[in-house]
Amino acid sequence: MMSSSQTPAGRGRKSRIVIDVAQAQAEARSRKRGPGRGRRILTLVALALAGVLLLILVGGYAWWQSYRKSPAYSVALLLDAAQRDDIQVVESLIDSDRVAQGFVPQVIEKLTGGTGAAGSPQISALPRGVITAALPQLLPRVRETMREEIARGLKGFSESAGGQRPFILLALAVPRVAEIKEEGDAATIAFKVGERPVELMMQRDGERWKVVSVKDDELAAGIAARLASSLPATAPTPTNQTRRRSGR
Repeated sequence: MMSSSQTPAGRGRKSRIVIDVAQAQAEARSRKRGPGRGRRILTLVALALAGVLLLILVGGYAWWQSYRKSPAYSVALLLDAAQRDDIQVVESLIDSDRVAQGFVPQVIEKLTGGTGAAGSPQISALPRGVITAALPQLLPRVRETMREEIARGLKGFSESAGGQRPFILLALAVPRVAEIKEEGDAATIAFKVGERPVELMMQRDGERWKVVSVKDDELAAGIAARLASSLPATAPTPTNQTRRRSGR
């Protein structure tokens, strides 16, 4: 028997668990720091992207406001109105009097030369005296006819450029399908309707541009053909009263 003072071997030994407090604290701090740093990086990236997007939006808005004052934008308005057959908008962007005055020489050339554009019927040449005598009646009729013809030509150009489309796409497409030369308050826009060359001269009118002259061989020939049928073949003979006055 063992005495009470004796203990079994190994019973008096105590196991020790050593905990590295410093390492545990460092790991805890690392765990806390990791997600926080990631969130900060993501926040910085998001702020940078938001800043870039804001700059793009501000720059795009400023560009669009400037573009709205350009001749290309007014041409887009014309094309859009022609697509919708909105003659009122077409007329608001055309200086009818100046366009008609500029068209008269082209029409007279067709009437006196008896030539038509490609695909247009030939016109019987008329004496210049007949045209000169008819000038007072010629200008208003050219003015009336050319509005419809210009709208038809613009509609044809729009169709050849890809057909009817939303206005924003149409406005952005104009500089790519037309050659635009802007000099101060004047601009020239050259484009083709199929294979037919057309040239518009525009002038600044406030924040918009108006068409003040049109060069279109086929359009001039078409107007001349309409007018030729109603003009006399010979110049009017002077009356007896006119002869007496000229003989004095």
